[in-house]
Amino acid sequence: MEKIWKESIVYKIIACISHWIEQAFSNSFLIGLFVKEGNQEEIDKSTLFSRLIGGLIKMIQKIAHKIKLDVLFENSIFAKPIIWLTISMFLIPFVPTMIALALIAASGLSLVLKIAITPEFHLKYFRTNAWVLLFILVVCISAVTSISLEESRNIALLMSAFILSYFLIINTVESPKQLKFLLYVFIIASVITAFIGIYQYIFGDVYSQAWLDADMFEDIKMRVYSTFENPNVYGEYLLLAIPIIFSLFWSEKGLLKKLILFAMFAVTMLALVLTFSRGCWLGIILALGLLLIMIDRRFLWLGVLGLFVLPFVLPETIMNRFLSIGNLEDSSTSYRVYIWLGTIAMLKDYWFSGIGLGITSFNSIYPIYSYNNISAPHSHNLYLQLIVEYGIVGLIIFLGMIYHFYKETTISLLKEKNIITAGIMSGVAGFLLQSLFDNTWYNYRVVLIFWMIIALGLTSSKHIKNEISEENNDTGIA
Repeated sequence: MEKIWKESIVYKIIACISHWIEQAFSNSFLIGLFVKEGNQEEIDKSTLFSRLIGGLIKMIQKIAHKIKLDVLFENSIFAKPIIWLTISMFLIPFVPTMIALALIAASGLSLVLKIAITPEFHLKYFRTNAWVLLFILVVCISAVTSISLEESRNIALLMSAFILSYFLIINTVESPKQLKFLLYVFIIASVITAFIGIYQYIFGDVYSQAWLDADMFEDIKMRVYSTFENPNVYGEYLLLAIPIIFSLFWSEKGLLKKLILFAMFAVTMLALVLTFSRGCWLGIILALGLLLIMIDRRFLWLGVLGLFVLPFVLPETIMNRFLSIGNLEDSSTSYRVYIWLGTIAMLKDYWFSGIGLGITSFNSIYPIYSYNNISAPHSHNLYLQLIVEYGIVGLIIFLGMIYHFYKETTISLLKEKNIITAGIMSGVAGFLLQSLFDNTWYNYRVVLIFWMIIALGLTSSKHIKNEISEENNDTGIA
């Protein structure tokens, strides 16, 4: 049957169209921006900042050796940041923000201790590093120029610590085995939150109707929020986890492993559906669609067919919720639109400098520009919120960081198709789409998880490069 299909005219037409699209896509200017590679590691090592950091590390190592820290903490659990990072990755969805901060601080101190007692230790270099450091600088500047100094200062300290988790991960994970272990810890935690969310849906109270237009969606029992207090926030967390689960399901060998991972995928997908977050639904469609296309371009046609079939198989409750996207009669949709309009009006006066971090800063200025006297704690759009808090420079630096993240991961993906890297890239894409409809950084634990996932994606691409390089050296390829 397969042979007959491949020899048919329909198959040849589809193959011809696919090849033409692939060639046009591969040769386009846009793709060229992502696949042009340079020797960035050598550039980074030669910068003044890198030399200063290198000198500081050597000084710390000399001091540590002189006071015998290398002898005292050799093989100590305190100098093994991978252990503390594992604990952090697992507990973040279940603990308060300040406990998450303490866990990351402990992991960071463990890394510093390891650096101090390991003379051969070298920092990992990515082009994205500089953009992350620039973003931290912008956060700090916004804290001291804010109209609400005390709150902005505290938030800036928290944000900076969570963004620094990026450097913690890229300098802690030393092998593909450690990377995969951390990803499994992350997805196991996400599955536990999914069971909590499903339990809420079956046995929970109905107070979460506060996130629904009761007149339009009276048939929806509740929206699950699991351990994140808000269904949209929980959906954003799952957007980063589900594509990784699917990528592991696709790449792992062995029937038992695949069955377990498929069950994990099904449970987390059910939890995401039960958040009834329309933006997150769009995000997961984009994420899984991109992932499937990266696995095999022929899935594009399956996806198109699936979009036609879904309206006939999805429950009416879900279809009604999905079809309400863009309907201004839905109070939550009109609420967002009015907030966006008010925020844009405000940014006409504050687009360059921003107003600083936090709810107090936002609520001090936004009401002057609000439409229909609608109050809000934030702009319900991450990109608008970045300009609100950090000015246009903050948005530009954030987008620069995202660009370099995708450039480095795309280059590695083209060298060797790594499904796990593709899963992380897809999850970030879905998260960024949801960011059009909500301030996805409103919950600080989600901020922390976002930066950790960015670091894991780059770490995955780094190991691909190293493995290819080692293979080339072994075979004598220059």
